[in-house]
Amino acid sequence: MKQAEDRVREMEEIINLKQDWLFRFAYLRVGHREDAEDIVQDVLLKLFQSKENLSSIDKTEHYLICAVRNACIDYLRRQPPVMMTGLEGAAQIVAEGDADKEMHEEYECINRLLQMIPPEQAEIVRLHCTDGLNFRQIAKVLELPEPTVKSRYRYAIDKIRKAYGEDK
Repeated sequence: MKQAEDRVREMEEIINLKQDWLFRFAYLRVGHREDAEDIVQDVLLKLFQSKENLSSIDKTEHYLICAVRNACIDYLRRQPPVMMTGLEGAAQIVAEGDADKEMHEEYECINRLLQMIPPEQAEIVRLHCTDGLNFRQIAKVLELPEPTVKSRYRYAIDKIRKAYGEDK
């Protein structure tokens, strides 16, 4: 009984600290509020149901980021090809309330910028700028050498700056 209570307490702590951040992480990838909520909920539920002790998971934050990222990729693979050819699906989001409207506008702005660069660079920019991960964390999540992550980030920012400068 004590173990079950400890597990619930551990899970509550993770949810309180990480749920909003994980939702934002998922939302910026899938573009739909409900789907992002479902993805995060499924990941947290699977974590809770796993036999593994939560405190034994090395680097719980890294584990959660990878799990949500992989769940987003799985979600996007299951979508019709139209959704995967661009981010037009984001325009179908119906903003409810000021917070949703702001999040939707931010999502649109970020994705317009990220469409200017290759997907592997866009993912690094997303992880660094919107998700707040440092280059070492990004390297672990993407399983790339840290110098590669840094150079892709630099090239991406240079391309965005150049494109933005030409638009003015």
